[in-house]
Amino acid sequence: MPFSGKERIKGTGKHQQSNILAAGKEEFLQKTESSFRKRIRDIPAMIVSVLPRSARFFLFSWLLCSLTVFPAPPLYADEVNVILIGGQSNATGQGYVNNIPPCFKTDKRILLYYSGSLKGTEPAEQLVPLSPASESPDRFGVELSLGTALQKKFPQKKWAIIKHARSGSNLFRQWNPGKTSQDKQGEEYVKLLRTVRNGMEALKKQGHAPVLKAMVWQQGEGDARDISGIKNALSYGANLNNLIKRIRADLEAPGLAFIYGSVLPVPAPARFPGREKVRQGQKDVAEESRTSLSVNNAVYVPADDLQLRSMDFRTPYPTDTVHLGTHGVLVLGELFASALEKLWGQKN
Repeated sequence: MPFSGKERIKGTGKHQQSNILAAGKEEFLQKTESSFRKRIRDIPAMIVSVLPRSARFFLFSWLLCSLTVFPAPPLYADEVNVILIGGQSNATGQGYVNNIPPCFKTDKRILLYYSGSLKGTEPAEQLVPLSPASESPDRFGVELSLGTALQKKFPQKKWAIIKHARSGSNLFRQWNPGKTSQDKQGEEYVKLLRTVRNGMEALKKQGHAPVLKAMVWQQGEGDARDISGIKNALSYGANLNNLIKRIRADLEAPGLAFIYGSVLPVPAPARFPGREKVRQGQKDVAEESRTSLSVNNAVYVPADDLQLRSMDFRTPYPTDTVHLGTHGVLVLGELFASALEKLWGQKN
């Protein structure tokens, strides 16, 4: 004859009896709580069920309209390394799209955001696939080869380029960042900051997590010009030193790498009397120069042997020895990418 429940409990030790009783109590509580929760959940349905059809409609409409709707955030932020481009005409770029050799293929995976001061084959002031952005849609700058080379060197990373440059601009006034953020700043510097901030925000809106990694700078001819005065040519090194420090502070990017190429490869003393002073200032700012003007993570890239526009295919400017030609622009972008690769390799 099987034991009854009471006999089972009696036939066990005190500790076992306690466990059995506790288990039974727990099961009872769980069932009671479950029943209570079900009844609570059923209350709104019970209330609604007694309302007339018209009242139900207004109730549901009120509930729907009272809900706060938030846009669904991305499941994860996609980190993107951002490279800035600034400077004057060799930064806007004087390479010709029609002269790009067939062997060069632009990597469209890189994103580009450029200011309204430039013109390109894609719209300005919005994120577009990497494409030319210069003074006219038929020209391009270092953005094409720089972005493509970085993607090739770092295939596991994602890249974006933000660009603002203006032909003929100088550092001593138009790109002057001031000594502090409260000082009056040059118009091109202000446009650069605005372009960078808008570009970073555009990246965030697309679900990316942008990280400012470097700035490439191609400028100096404007400060070497006769109309600028020899004093501003002499101050170029100090002004470049200040630009690097200010842009890092204003963009809150203290480790921002700063890469820049030499200017004015061919002497032209009549038009550019400050050539040597500017070129010396460029060299002095580089970290490896170890001068009083040297800035950490600043890299000077010699560019005197690159192709000039005077040597470009079917060039409309056969005497232009100031601006780089199509091949020269492509090579400079690759040199900038190699300089960054070397710098990051040394620092890491």
